[in-house]
Amino acid sequence: MDAHARYLTPSEAATELRVSTDTVLRLIASGDLPALRVSSRIIRIPVPAFAAFQAGREPAHRAVVRRKRRTEVELGAGESTNDPATHDLQPG
Repeated sequence: MDAHARYLTPSEAATELRVSTDTVLRLIASGDLPALRVSSRIIRIPVPAFAAFQAGREPAHRAVVRRKRRTEVELGAGESTNDPATHDLQPG
Protein backbone atom coordinates (compact mmCIF):
# COMPACT_ATOMS: atom_id res chain seq x y z
CA MET A 1 0.00 0.00 0.00
CA ASP A 2 1.32 3.43 -1.00
CA ALA A 3 2.09 5.57 2.05
CA HIS A 4 0.56 8.65 0.38
CA ALA A 5 -2.60 6.99 -0.95
CA ARG A 6 -5.88 8.41 0.27
CA TYR A 7 -8.07 5.72 -1.26
CA LEU A 8 -7.75 2.07 -2.18
CA THR A 9 -9.41 0.18 -4.99
CA PRO A 10 -11.28 -3.00 -4.04
CA SER A 11 -8.48 -4.94 -5.74
CA GLU A 12 -5.79 -3.23 -3.63
CA ALA A 13 -7.81 -3.86 -0.46
CA ALA A 14 -8.21 -7.51 -1.44
CA THR A 15 -4.44 -7.85 -1.87
CA GLU A 16 -3.82 -6.31 1.56
CA LEU A 17 -6.40 -8.59 3.21
CA ARG A 18 -5.32 -11.65 1.18
CA VAL A 19 -8.86 -12.33 -0.01
CA SER A 20 -10.59 -12.11 -3.38
CA THR A 21 -11.92 -8.88 -4.84
CA ASP A 22 -15.41 -10.41 -4.68
CA THR A 23 -15.02 -10.82 -0.91
CA VAL A 24 -14.10 -7.14 -0.56
CA LEU A 25 -17.12 -6.17 -2.67
CA ARG A 26 -19.34 -8.29 -0.41
CA LEU A 27 -17.89 -6.56 2.67
CA ILE A 28 -18.68 -3.20 1.08
CA ALA A 29 -22.22 -4.27 0.11
CA SER A 30 -22.91 -5.51 3.65
CA GLY A 31 -21.68 -2.23 5.15
CA ASP A 32 -18.81 -3.86 7.05
CA LEU A 33 -16.20 -2.01 4.98
CA PRO A 34 -17.02 1.65 4.28
CA ALA A 35 -16.49 2.78 0.70
CA LEU A 36 -17.41 5.51 -1.74
CA ARG A 37 -19.07 4.90 -5.07
CA VAL A 38 -17.43 7.43 -7.37
CA SER A 39 -19.47 6.36 -10.40
CA SER A 40 -21.60 3.39 -11.38
CA ARG A 41 -18.43 1.34 -11.96
CA ILE A 42 -15.81 2.90 -9.66
CA ILE A 43 -15.58 2.20 -5.91
CA ARG A 44 -12.92 3.61 -3.60
CA ILE A 45 -12.15 2.73 0.01
CA PRO A 46 -10.77 5.53 2.23
CA VAL A 47 -7.46 4.48 3.80
CA PRO A 48 -8.56 5.46 7.36
CA ALA A 49 -11.70 3.32 7.00
CA PHE A 50 -9.61 0.42 5.71
CA ALA A 51 -7.18 0.76 8.63
CA ALA A 52 -10.09 0.75 11.08
CA PHE A 53 -11.49 -2.37 9.41
CA GLN A 54 -8.11 -4.10 9.69
CA ALA A 55 -7.91 -3.16 13.38
CA GLY A 56 -11.31 -4.75 13.94
CA ARG A 57 -13.21 -1.57 14.73
CA GLU A 58 -16.86 -1.43 13.70
CA PRO A 59 -17.70 1.26 11.14
CA ALA A 60 -20.20 3.94 12.08
CA HIS A 61 -23.30 3.06 10.08
CA ARG A 62 -24.71 6.16 8.50
CA ALA A 63 -27.88 6.63 6.59
CA VAL A 64 -27.31 7.13 2.90
CA VAL A 65 -29.23 10.05 1.50
CA ARG A 66 -30.27 9.65 -2.09
CA ARG A 67 -31.68 12.62 -3.86
CA LYS A 68 -33.13 12.76 -7.30
CA ARG A 69 -31.83 15.52 -9.44
CA ARG A 70 -34.38 17.65 -11.16
CA THR A 71 -34.00 17.37 -14.89
CA GLU A 72 -36.78 19.74 -15.85
CA VAL A 73 -37.08 23.43 -15.26
CA GLU A 74 -40.52 24.60 -14.27
CA LEU A 75 -41.67 27.72 -16.01
CA GLY A 76 -43.42 30.42 -14.07
CA ALA A 77 -46.67 32.14 -15.05
CA GLY A 78 -46.24 33.94 -18.33
CA GLU A 79 -42.81 32.45 -19.07
CA SER A 80 -42.11 30.50 -22.21
CA THR A 81 -39.25 28.84 -23.99
CA ASN A 82 -38.14 29.14 -27.60
CA ASP A 83 -37.68 25.38 -27.84
CA PRO A 84 -40.07 24.05 -30.52
CA ALA A 85 -40.05 20.58 -28.92
CA THR A 86 -41.79 21.96 -25.81
CA HIS A 87 -44.10 24.41 -27.57
CA ASP A 88 -47.12 22.08 -27.29
CA LEU A 89 -46.46 21.48 -23.58
CA GLN A 90 -46.59 25.12 -22.51
CA PRO A 91 -49.62 26.39 -20.65
CA GLY A 92 -51.90 28.89 -22.31
